[in-house]
Amino acid sequence: MADRRIHIERAGVVRMALSAADAFPLFNAEGERRWVAGWDPRYVHPVEPGVGEGAVFQTRKGVGTATWVQTRHDPHSGLASFVYVLPDHHVAMVDVCVTPDGDGRSRASVRYRMTSLSSDGDDFVREFADGFDDFMVHWEEAIQRHIVEGAPLSAG
Repeated sequence: MADRRIHIERAGVVRMALSAADAFPLFNAEGERRWVAGWDPRYVHPVEPGVGEGAVFQTRKGVGTATWVQTRHDPHSGLASFVYVLPDHHVAMVDVCVTPDGDGRSRASVRYRMTSLSSDGDDFVREFADGFDDFMVHWEEAIQRHIVEGAPLSAG
């Protein structure tokens, strides 16, 4: 019998002082460079920076290299989805829905579904779940700093 792994599902909201049309591009491989400190995707397919369904890119995380696939890209509906895998650690599905939220404002509804792939991954997934609300607050702060200063928060 295989070991049972940890699976979590968490959802949160990020409010932004940007229109939905201006906010949506912040939630793709290239757009996150604008507000995520240290975010440096390496494009696998296509090899030039781009967005859209089927885009494949990699990022370095503390435990290794994550391979991402964009599974949905629908600017008209404000929907973007990704799957990423850190081999022998964890896999996650990330869904973002950007909608208007008043005059010149928007909100991103963010959903993570994450499953561990090892005992080390179990610990990571538990910690991610426990800190998810703070994670969403950090996203909101980082995006607001980008809006005001044009710079990402430090990775610190």
